[in-house]
Amino acid sequence: MAVIEASEQDLRSIRVALKAPARRTVVVDDLENIATAARSGVEIRAVFSTDEFEAPEALDLPVRRISRGRAAELFGNERLSRTFALAVAPASASLDDLRRRPGDIVVLDGVRLAGNIGAVVRTTVALGGAGVVLLDSGLPSIFDRRLVRASRGLIFALPTVTTSPHRLLSFLRSADLPLFVADSHGTMSVEDYARVGGRTAVAFGSERRGCSAILRAAAAGIVSISTSAEVDSLNVSVAAGIAMHARRHHNREDARVLAH
Repeated sequence: MAVIEASEQDLRSIRVALKAPARRTVVVDDLENIATAARSGVEIRAVFSTDEFEAPEALDLPVRRISRGRAAELFGNERLSRTFALAVAPASASLDDLRRRPGDIVVLDGVRLAGNIGAVVRTTVALGGAGVVLLDSGLPSIFDRRLVRASRGLIFALPTVTTSPHRLLSFLRSADLPLFVADSHGTMSVEDYARVGGRTAVAFGSERRGCSAILRAAAAGIVSISTSAEVDSLNVSVAAGIAMHARRHHNREDARVLAH
């Protein structure tokens, strides 16, 4: 596939995608993430590269060359990628999209760092979770460029829903899904949580304040991960990984049951 120079219209489109807070066209960095987005059914409009493009035939996508200087002007203080794409953001997932999917639902309450959210998305995909629900994330869009990078493009492959605590709890009641909350002072061990039958939702708060009172009050159990006395809390992505790994057999069994 021929590589051509980026047009002025291309540059305007990149500028708009970078600056619009809630945008329909998004920037996807790095070839691996672009490939993941394409495999997930995302429409890739064009790929741009500041270097010789290594494998355009692998994606079968239109490729545009852009000088590093022009790219630096467009990205300003943001991270500059040597290869990036303009893509059409898919429709946002809803809570109902999680109703029939196999596996547990991971809830992040007040978690605002894109790196942590992206890591949890990757873990949820890896260990068979149904999706991720974000409460009070502060993100302008779940397809925020930082989150796309942190999830290695898997934000396009996993239903990730932004909602309110009240709507989440209403959904969980209608779906007959128990909620568990992770907290360092919980009375339920992660081993006991691993033995809970059926699908569940499990919530993790920010390391600073934990989960909100409304989630704690609605919880079927408060789950604690045993750690050394010198450590009073775990990074949220680490805690989610431990809990999801403990539940991996349930999640994979749920997937087999629904597949049949």
